[in-house]
Amino acid sequence: MSCALVDAALATAAEAARAGGAVLAATDRTRIDVTLKDARVDVTTSADLASQAAVVGVLRAAFAEHVVVGEEGTEPGSDARHVWYVDGLDGTSNFAHGIPWYCVSVALRCGDEVVAGAVFDPVHDVLYSAGRGRGATGNGVPLRVAGTDAVARAVVVSQIQSSDRAEIGEFVVLFEALMNAAGGVRFPGAPALILSHIAAGHFTAYVERAMAPWDISAGQLILEEAGGRLTDFAGTRVASAEVTDVVATNGAIHEELLGVLPR
Repeated sequence: MSCALVDAALATAAEAARAGGAVLAATDRTRIDVTLKDARVDVTTSADLASQAAVVGVLRAAFAEHVVVGEEGTEPGSDARHVWYVDGLDGTSNFAHGIPWYCVSVALRCGDEVVAGAVFDPVHDVLYSAGRGRGATGNGVPLRVAGTDAVARAVVVSQIQSSDRAEIGEFVVLFEALMNAAGGVRFPGAPALILSHIAAGHFTAYVERAMAPWDISAGQLILEEAGGRLTDFAGTRVASAEVTDVVATNGAIHEELLGVLPR
């Protein structure tokens, strides 16, 4: 499948991600409104809303007819073949607590494939981006996944954002399995940024359940264009925009890591 909009969409995604990042950089986090989505840990803030509004403004100016699906709401459009997936603040809890690990994620799906994506880290002023078939870059420098070829030497990210006791119990089993197999396990938050850092060769892999398309669409494209792989827990490449379990790696350790996961 080809999309004539790849280059224009890539430029727009980058502009939109930077616009959202500028909003976050100018926000006084001590004065934001915070709302709980569950009993304790899943939060959204006024900064999420403001950043998404800035992103949508850029997308609407360039592609008024496209649909925009964001974590904080959907903007309808007449062209349902082209759908933007937006997370105006990926890593909300980190942002709210002053932890410098969060980003803005913007991606365009054309039919059945994501064709352009950008992830902007406003803390470190790094723009990760990719176009389908164009490769992936970080601030214009080509990205390539790490060459690590064994789980025992891999740094793996795994995490959960839930106050549900049953889900936490399942995660503990998963986390234990990874701790007993990997060279290191981390829990930083912000999936789009995690995927970008695997693409850059920093982390080796990432495992998380029930991820939404605004969390992973841009990051998956960046990772795949950098030589990595993203599948569900059964090893099937994630190609739809449905909520999905995620195993993302540099490719070299993918099959071994799938074998580590509890069934």
